Amino acid sequence: MAVQERKNLIANLEEKLSVRVLTVVTGDRQGMETRIAPDILPLISEHLANIGITKELALFLYTPGGDAIAGWGLVNLLRQYCSKLKVLIPFRALSCGTLIALGANEILMGRHGLLSPVDPSVASPFNPPAPGAQQSGHVSLLPVSVEDMIGFLDLARKEIGLKADDSMVAVLNILANKVHPLALGAVYRAREQSSSLAKRLLLVHSSDEARINRIVAKLTQELPTHNYLIGRKEALNDIEIDIIEPSREVEQLMWDLYKEYESWLRLTSPVSSELDLVAEDQKAVRYERAAVESLHNQTLAQHIYITDKRLVRVRVTPPGMQTPVDEIAERIIYQGWIAAKDGEVIK
Repeated sequence: MAVQERKNLIANLEEKLSVRVLTVVTGDRQGMETRIAPDILPLISEHLANIGITKELALFLYTPGGDAIAGWGLVNLLRQYCSKLKVLIPFRALSCGTLIALGANEILMGRHGLLSPVDPSVASPFNPPAPGAQQSGHVSLLPVSVEDMIGFLDLARKEIGLKADDSMVAVLNILANKVHPLALGAVYRAREQSSSLAKRLLLVHSSDEARINRIVAKLTQELPTHNYLIGRKEALNDIEIDIIEPSREVEQLMWDLYKEYESWLRLTSPVSSELDLVAEDQKAVRYERAAVESLHNQTLAQHIYITDKRLVRVRVTPPGMQTPVDEIAERIIYQGWIAAKDGEVIK
């Protein structure tokens, strides 16, 4: 029934908007998060080839973010198949999702819709190790936020009042001693890249360069944190993004479709091996984590990102203890995209 309900909702959206609809949902389920990444582009190509060249195309989008270049490539790919691109935002379209939305001729944003800054956090091999215990043989690196780096320098300039060149050199030396200079360079390049991509996406469908520069500055430099959430009114009135409020009927269809994905991908339920295993000693579990879907000849064409795991309950005696305790061992059997039609996996 869930697949049929999504089919009905996508078909109704296509009818109400007189446009073909492609859905992209990357999940933020705690413990099974997914992001927009380059591996999604070939899948999008398959769906677009089935849809064919069309005057207008709508991307239904829910994502916590992802790779900016993948987002840039996604917009360019969509535009190869349409003259006018719409992005439908029922709820979260954060970071890379916001960048994608900037490339649309129209952004239909529901009252629950949220955007965010597009300033990136950079993960490079030169980033500092994350605080806390490290696993043997694996070092976790701390992502470096563009805004954190700028905030540190602003603290020295504005709050402490350092102005002399030698003082700022000392501040830079402190920063470079904590964060590798190549990581700092990667942060700077990422910030410049985000600004450039946002501007180029807006220029595709707008010629008001002064307004575009204001939007880019706000989304890449002026908002307080990367986690800042931008509601519909702020996006329209303060940041000056061209937001369209959908009709009540279309907004309800967008929200209902999001809720179907939320239920299917269990977006609001943190992963728990204990709950998944229940009273069994071992079990194979499939986690469906992201989806790309479109209608083709009344069939729901699907690509689903999955993780298949084998969960096994084992009894171990921790060091320094005499009483054994239950622990759950996990082994990933498969992880990646699979193709399906109407909920049935294509072998």
